[in-house]
Amino acid sequence: MADVGPLTTAVLIKQVPDMNAVRIDQATGRIIPSAQLVMSSYDEYAVEAALRTKETFGGEVIAVTAGPASARDVITRALAMGADRGIHVEISDLTATDTLGLASILVDAIRPLACDLVIAGQTSDDLETGQVGAQVAQLLDLPVISNVVDIRIDEDGMLVRRDMEDGYQTVRSPLPAVLLSSTGLDQPRLPSLKGIMAAKKKSIETIAAQASTSSDRIAWDPPYVPAKTASGTIVQDLPAAEAAKELVRWLRDQKLI
Repeated sequence: MADVGPLTTAVLIKQVPDMNAVRIDQATGRIIPSAQLVMSSYDEYAVEAALRTKETFGGEVIAVTAGPASARDVITRALAMGADRGIHVEISDLTATDTLGLASILVDAIRPLACDLVIAGQTSDDLETGQVGAQVAQLLDLPVISNVVDIRIDEDGMLVRRDMEDGYQTVRSPLPAVLLSSTGLDQPRLPSLKGIMAAKKKSIETIAAQASTSSDRIAWDPPYVPAKTASGTIVQDLPAAEAAKELVRWLRDQKLI
């Protein structure tokens, strides 16, 4: 571990509506997002992982986001948690591009950083595509490991633990690489008063998106809650024995028994 030098880590974060305050229009089934905007929960784990890497090996943590002017707020939170500086790629409307377009925009911002490590959330709380992190890795021609719940770095690279449906998988990877954080990583720290004050003095660079922010590959529909439907056979007003026979007959007709 002593042979591992300081690491430059980019952590990709996204501003999303607070999922705890989403409302549903009962008349139309339309989802009404919260006006309160926060950092996507998986990204908080990514920031924490980046900060712990810095605390162990030294180096720099750079928080990177794309979005409208309000997205600077999530960079400020990352800085208050302990990140060193931020990069804000200004885009007025994230839904004007698809995930590959967004990944291209982020890659243009982080490629000049020559990062040893890029950490992103496994997915975002709002759209939950889980595609951007993997696409960033592909565009950077770097290995990617998803569902990461533990990170260990030594002179030979990384030993990473992944959360799988049927258990865990341990993966060895060289650096640089892209990691997609899951909620099994260390609990994200809350910004301290000292961190909040220090964040005001840290740099946030705002840059224009270099890649195209328009795409004809996708079409977005407003999210909605499907109407609940129910069907079945009701057996009533019959003696218990006859009702049981009707039930058995129905189960046989449905090939359930």
